[in-house]
Amino acid sequence: MASGKSKVLFKRFVALSCLGGMLILVAPVIADESSSPAVEITPAPTTSSEPIPETTPAAEPSEVPIPIDSTQASPAASPEPNGGASVGSPSSPAETSSALSQKSPSPTPTLVAPLKNQSMRLSVPSVLPVDPRATSRSLPALVLTGPRYLLACIEGSELSFDIYLKNSVQSNFNNEQLVSGDRSSQLLISGTTDQVVAIVNSYSGLKVVSTKSAIGGLSARISFVAMNEPTLDSSFCGQGSPANLRVIQFRSLQLEKNLIKNSVDLKR
Repeated sequence: MASGKSKVLFKRFVALSCLGGMLILVAPVIADESSSPAVEITPAPTTSSEPIPETTPAAEPSEVPIPIDSTQASPAASPEPNGGASVGSPSSPAETSSALSQKSPSPTPTLVAPLKNQSMRLSVPSVLPVDPRATSRSLPALVLTGPRYLLACIEGSELSFDIYLKNSVQSNFNNEQLVSGDRSSQLLISGTTDQVVAIVNSYSGLKVVSTKSAIGGLSARISFVAMNEPTLDSSFCGQGSPANLRVIQFRSLQLEKNLIKNSVDLKR
């Protein structure tokens, strides 16, 4: 009996020893897991759907502005019908004839013609010096004041006249034709005095080009006519005042070659 009890006690002792050893091994692991900090998950950065602004390119230089004729009236808009008004019965023939008789007659269109008063202040050189080898020359700035509307007639034999943007033909400015004969031997410019002066003086001035050889010895004829309306009719070029006519001569500079002899001292 005593040996049987000792065997039971021994088995219990072994079982308790195994259980104690397992607790010793598992307890530190449980303690580490409970004390370890929580791992935070950082969300990935989201891609913005807004477009990245592009670099704005540098603006190109604007052209020389030409003044606008402020006296040109814009077309008046037709009055809108009243939405609350009721539609009446059609008017009788007698009422229609009475309404037509009360209307004012349409104005008579103004005939384009030169003004009787052709006085104006004008500053244009009569002689321009040029290099004997030069084939072109730009006119100095034109100074002109006086009439409201002006017709400039520029012509010359064996010459070509180039205005505004050089080496290209222009005729319309502000959706209105103000020039005829650009880059030809007969140039017409018409509009307000401010418009004509601005076109002639733009981009370093009116360029005169010889069509054959050097420009020296040639001449250009410029006449200005005060008008009641703008026109590009060349028949008006001879109806201005002789006081407003200028002849510009391109005179070649005299380049002399002189031979100067000097003695040379030789040093030993």
